[in-house]
Order: sequence, then C-alpha cells, then structure tokens
Amino acid sequence: MATVPEPAKEAMAYYSDNDNDLLFEADGPKQMKDYTENLDVGSLGDGSIQLKISHQLCNKSFRQVASIVVATEKLMKSPCSQAFCNDDPKSIFSFIFEEEPIVETSANDFLCDAAVQSLDCKLQDKDQKSLVLASPYVLTALHLLTKDVNKEVVFSMSFVQEDESDKIPVALGLKGKNLYLSCVMKGNTPTLQLEEVDPKSYPKRNMEKRFVFNKTEINNRVEFESALYPNWYISTSQAEQKPVFLGHTRGGQDITDFTMEVVSP
Repeated sequence: MATVPEPAKEAMAYYSDNDNDLLFEADGPKQMKDYTENLDVGSLGDGSIQLKISHQLCNKSFRQVASIVVATEKLMKSPCSQAFCNDDPKSIFSFIFEEEPIVETSANDFLCDAAVQSLDCKLQDKDQKSLVLASPYVLTALHLLTKDVNKEVVFSMSFVQEDESDKIPVALGLKGKNLYLSCVMKGNTPTLQLEEVDPKSYPKRNMEKRFVFNKTEINNRVEFESALYPNWYISTSQAEQKPVFLGHTRGGQDITDFTMEVVSP
C-alpha cells in the first residue's frame, strides 16, 4: 500500500531546490529555518518591537517568505519610532517598500521610431513640363529636350504620420540633396520654398507640418495640398521656365495637377 508523505517532509522536498538553500541550515539534516515560520510583529508598551515566532508549519510560498525576510531586515536596521510613529497602518508600507516612477509612453513615440517608407519619383505638370533645379534653392517648370532629361529633379517622397484618413500625407525631398519642399508665411502669403535640413535627422516619421503635403489622386493625376495651409497647392505657371510656387486656385490658369513617374532605385 502506498504511504502518504508527512506534511513536514513534503514541505522540505518543495523547498529543496538549490536556489533556496539559504532557507536551510548549512550543516546537519536540512531543517527549515525559523524564517519560514509564521511571523507576527507586535509593538510593546515601551515602543520596541516584539517578534513572535509560531511553531506551526508554514504553508506559504517562497515569494511570501522572502517578503517577510526583507521586511524584517528593514525593520531591524531602522529606528522603530520612524516606522510606527504614525497611527495610520499604511505608514509601514511606505517605510518598507520604495516607489518606482511610472513612465508614460505615448503612441507618437512608437510612430516616431517606425521606419519611414519612401519612393523615388519624377513629377510633370499636366502640360508635360518637367521640374528642374534652376539654382540651389529654386525649382522651375519647363519642357525638356530628350538630351536634357537628366536635368529633371528626382524626388524622394516619404510617407509620414497620417492626420487625415482620406488623404496621404507625404514629404518631398530632393534625392541626393538635403533639401525639402516646405511652406512658410512670407508677408501675408503662404510661400513654397526649398529648405535645407540635417541629413542625420531627416526624413522622419513625424515631420514638422510645414514639410507635409496631402497627396490626392484625381483621374490618374496627383495634387499636393499644404497641410499647414489648407487649399494651397504646389503649382506651376502656364508660362515656360517659371518657378514652382504655392497657389490658391485649382482648375484655373495655374496648374495643380501632376503626373507621377516612379523611378527604380
């Protein structure tokens, strides 16, 4: 007939793992130390602490035993008056345990860390004028001869953090240069410019709003509306070799519709 193990032996087998050897005597038969027995901390009339030890078998987990040991060690090393001077029983918990600060992480932090997706492309207005860098900070639109097509600007279009669900926010940088199209106020008029940036910081997922354009596709053409100045669009003139600018009209004399050609890397 199988025998039922005695409770004391069963408890010793449970605590016989090497990681818990500190709970046993170093020599002789392994007997559980008094630390693993029920502890009762009381206060005497003279303000001192009385530690009462129960001789009943402790049926607590290792985590509870360890918590009792840590609490007892802290109480032994500190003045009693500090731990129990307050009648509020919660004061002992603030004495034994240390508060850990809670660091809040916003969703934007994860978005900023996400990799920026981009593609290389060329843009022509609906009159098939190409965009060319006429000077270090000026884009112009003109018809190019076949031999001059290598002058056409290649944009690195970065897909940035979305603010509106029905439009695609992008940033337009010039490939191979630390220049991005941006919108700023000059006088009382929103103005398009090429802005030089730090290549170590750009492009990034959460671009400043002056760099962001809401890209919309209409009948196989695209238009780019300033996110900072709604209803203002990247535009070209009907005239040849005029600067690209920020226009306030659609479908009029100024051109806001472009065709986009994706360039293989």
